[in-house]
Amino acid sequence: MRESESSSATRGTIERTYRERGRGFLAWARRHAPDPETAEDILQDAFIRALANADALAPVQDLAAWIFSAMRNRLIDLFRGEGAKRRAGATEVPAEVLEAVAEETGLDPQDQLQRSEMLTALQVAIAALPLEQRQVIRAQALGGIGFRQLADATGVSIDTLMARKRYAIRKLAAALEYWMDD
Repeated sequence: MRESESSSATRGTIERTYRERGRGFLAWARRHAPDPETAEDILQDAFIRALANADALAPVQDLAAWIFSAMRNRLIDLFRGEGAKRRAGATEVPAEVLEAVAEETGLDPQDQLQRSEMLTALQVAIAALPLEQRQVIRAQALGGIGFRQLADATGVSIDTLMARKRYAIRKLAAALEYWMDD
């Protein structure tokens, strides 16, 4: 197959992948991006890169995995910049909380680079939580506000607040596990 035929076939595969898997990719991006617009930008950027590099992607066996990696890498790059941290509503995490998380995940809490990267990953994960869960984490886990006080202030039952925190903790743990595997 000539190079132009190969490129054309790869472009067709990219387009088919977009039609068949685009919704799934977008759903993943929406779960991890700070807002729907950023999620759509990440998806579009991955497919634009794929189309721009169609010649180089011809030997790629699993195009969907390549697209997913491109999206994940773009999301990581986005959140490493200071401007992205502000857009994501970066949360100040007390050093004690960060060290406790580091110890739980098996990281050396004295390693500044790991701590900095983990803080970024944690901020991204907190920003990606649904609003109600994010509010409970910020107030209760990071702000030290008790459930009773939070329930009185918000009018939401303690059981509901505890459930929101539990769901948020699961999502944060999954996000940090994903970050550690990276």
